[in-house]
Amino acid sequence: MKFNFLFILLIVVLIGGCAVDEIYVEEEIVEEDIIQVVEEEEFSSDSEKLGFDELRKSSFDYEKLALLGLEEDRDVYISTKEKDYSIRFGINGGLYGDERREEQISDLKDELDELDSVWLRHIGRAGWWEMEVEPGVWDWTLTDQIVLNDDNPWVLELFGSSGTVYPFGGFSEEEFDEIISTKDTKEVFDYIIDNSLDLNDPQQLLDAENYVKTYVTRYKDQIKYWEVSNEGINTPQREELIRYCYQWVKEVHPEAQVIITGIAGTTDEQFNGGVDTLDDMLANGLGDYFDIANFHYYAMIEDDFELQLERTYDRHQAVFDKHGVDKPVWVTETSTSSAVDSELSGPSSEGIQAQHVVKRLVIFSAKGAEKVFWHSYGSTSETNKFYQCNMVDPDTRDPKPAYYTFKLILDKIGYFDGVETLETEDFRLYKFVNPDGSVVYVAWSIEEKSVDLSDYIAGDVTVTHIVENRENVVPRVEIIDSSSVDLDFSPVFIE
Repeated sequence: MKFNFLFILLIVVLIGGCAVDEIYVEEEIVEEDIIQVVEEEEFSSDSEKLGFDELRKSSFDYEKLALLGLEEDRDVYISTKEKDYSIRFGINGGLYGDERREEQISDLKDELDELDSVWLRHIGRAGWWEMEVEPGVWDWTLTDQIVLNDDNPWVLELFGSSGTVYPFGGFSEEEFDEIISTKDTKEVFDYIIDNSLDLNDPQQLLDAENYVKTYVTRYKDQIKYWEVSNEGINTPQREELIRYCYQWVKEVHPEAQVIITGIAGTTDEQFNGGVDTLDDMLANGLGDYFDIANFHYYAMIEDDFELQLERTYDRHQAVFDKHGVDKPVWVTETSTSSAVDSELSGPSSEGIQAQHVVKRLVIFSAKGAEKVFWHSYGSTSETNKFYQCNMVDPDTRDPKPAYYTFKLILDKIGYFDGVETLETEDFRLYKFVNPDGSVVYVAWSIEEKSVDLSDYIAGDVTVTHIVENRENVVPRVEIIDSSSVDLDFSPVFIE
């Protein structure tokens, strides 16, 4: 019986190897699903047949496990270009591989290449159960297509928007997809909590460790920044999860940077609740278990919009100051919808959205954020609260004014070395210093007015206006005297 089992195992491994050789050809990744089968190691057990449970209790060779199928062709299609981590701004979301269509991913990557080496975050459809489809059986199709041959710096989430769902219990992907598409937010969260990973269960803990270490090891040549989970500050066992994930990541990739799960809020009440939770966690010493702080904030379009952003940043920072924890801060989601009746933002337009691209990125940067990510790039359904936060039209894929304005801010201050807030009372004025020593000012006002900037920059200045409609997608440029610069709600770049 033992001989028969080993013979069958050998055939499975050989077939798996042939399949991998057929899939990875020349310089591209083709559409076939790449199902990686974990090779069983030698066990000390006297059992004649090893089941999944014993396999999962084994001590894996993570290098071999994570790179299975990549050894021979690894240098053919994997980008060797050194990533540029110095860019300040990024995009959250957009690379959702619906039905794992390679052509869709390819098209999106081509579009994003137009934005230079901008930061990217959140692949989508890359949950634990979508990569480890059965215990010890891996499908890297989607993540390989996106990560392996991409020059952009990435933030990948260990546990994404589906929370810390444990995939090998009572969880059903079909049931989960139906709940997401038909139920309200509370019912979705209730389902996630009911099926969440239990770190007190030894088997589930070991499965989670295997998953995290395998995922990080496979992409450690491409990915340096790992976020524990998406908006998981109020999920069950959050402290334990952060501690474990930090240690697991560092064990297999010591140079990696671990980003704490983000505080999130589309309202101040929600955000403040997350701040209170963070306060408790830092009091318990959690500051030793992450490298980068992180939050998400949206806010309604109101008269004190700019003050809302500043107060939010200050509330978040105050908790770190209280506990003497000094960490870089990243805002990995912020956005304004362009929908005229947006549930998220209130009444808006494409012009207002373009204005807020600059205002959000500038204000959070000036407050001290090291990186700021706009949500989002690609499609969002009309039933989603974040509908029309996209930089491109979700129906036609045509770039919106926000897209062109985002390109403009990347060009002007995308790699800034320093920023200073100069004016916040009668109007807003910020000074950015770029790596080459050039200085760019960003200014706007809550009402139309002419301001004298000669104390900051004398003589003639070049004023570049943002793009606010689809008819004129080339930024308007004018040269005027710095003693009389006209400002209104729309930010301008002054040099």
